[in-house]
Amino acid sequence: MLCTNCFNSEYQTTTISKGVVINGRPQTIQDLECEKCPGCGDIIFTHPQSLALDKKRINLEFSSKPILTPQQLRLLRKILDMSLEEICDLLHIGQNSYGRWERGEVVISPSMNLLVHQFIERFPEARINLIETEMRAEIEKAKARYLNASVSLGEFVRSVIQTTKIVTDIVCSRLGIDVPQLERIENNDLPPESIPVGISVNILKFFQLTMDNLPQLLDNTLKIQNVKSQVSFMHARTPHYGKTAELMYARSMNKILEKYVSEETPESRPSVNPEYLKKVNACLQQEGVSGRF
Repeated sequence: MLCTNCFNSEYQTTTISKGVVINGRPQTIQDLECEKCPGCGDIIFTHPQSLALDKKRINLEFSSKPILTPQQLRLLRKILDMSLEEICDLLHIGQNSYGRWERGEVVISPSMNLLVHQFIERFPEARINLIETEMRAEIEKAKARYLNASVSLGEFVRSVIQTTKIVTDIVCSRLGIDVPQLERIENNDLPPESIPVGISVNILKFFQLTMDNLPQLLDNTLKIQNVKSQVSFMHARTPHYGKTAELMYARSMNKILEKYVSEETPESRPSVNPEYLKKVNACLQQEGVSGRF
């Protein structure tokens, strides 16, 4: 076919790469068949070639979103506080389909996966908890806000979780601990060196901290531990009204101690055992390490 641009040469079939924008991000589609004029370089697509381009673009759009796991689909309903019926009505899908995705009986299809991702992006809290890049960005912002010379590990962890609104299930899963253990870390109830090395590594990774940050966080935690040992008699004189009241009391007392410790500057500052830090650093260099209490 004669070139419709220069009218001097015939179009020849060749392959090219074409830049497209998928979900607001530039992408490249490789090996696209087209017709190109060797004289002026004009490019056109025949009808079959245009269909192939559309197909590759759609496949690229589908693959740009990671397949949601059953755990993520269950968590989505929990975050939005929706029943199975409510979320299915919003997505215009059957309850049986969503239920089977949640139970892991069927893998969600690429088209429905894209639909659910688009649904997630409408809710900030869901985005933060279910989209890794969003979560990491929020953690980074919170880290810049709360990481300072006087903050303890527990105060830092608690503040970041509260600010980012990352749900407890995700935090516990990433750190390899359960809810009571997370509460003990948040309230500085654990001596720093009693935290398993693998858990400390998980904390560093999840909260995007470095080994340079860890000694200061643990030293401040140790400082609070020392003060707690001096005021432990207050617990004996405090009436108990169930687990919830005890937890609220522990958190309140912990905040008081954190404020006291941040304002006081004792001559001898307690520090965590260097050998413990060496173990954490060595563990951090390894791949796939996890710790358990």
